[in-house]
Amino acid sequence: MLRPAILATLLAFAPMAVAQAPAPPADTRYLVEMPELQQQLLRREMQEHLLAYQRILGHLANGELAAAGEVAEQTMGVSTMGKHAAATRGLGGPGRFMPDGMRQMAFGMHEAATDFARVTKEDDLGAALRALQDLTGICAACHMAYRTR
Repeated sequence: MLRPAILATLLAFAPMAVAQAPAPPADTRYLVEMPELQQQLLRREMQEHLLAYQRILGHLANGELAAAGEVAEQTMGVSTMGKHAAATRGLGGPGRFMPDGMRQMAFGMHEAATDFARVTKEDDLGAALRALQDLTGICAACHMAYRTR
């Protein structure tokens, strides 16, 4: 237990420490505005991608390259493009509201996921990891450049 004098000193300086905390840096990413439905669909998709990366890494750690590739294709690959059509009833998915640079990164991500899936069939862990790095690099670049809120 703290002695009363030490406790009193800590309590006296606590407000000063809070008051002097630096402000967080400004978020300089480009704000992409889109309707609420498309924004929520995009957010859910990004969360699904994070879970997919976790599964992919688990498969790679266990030497299950083909299974890692399947996860990538089924969650992020070219075959997943346009999956929001039913939910938006023809109004367009998130891609319709993305600026050109962001849309190109999204296309590149889908293509990189499909490429990763193809490379995993070669059963070469080094090649698969390089392809996965290409995929995650696109994701990181997009998230560093754009935001939706």
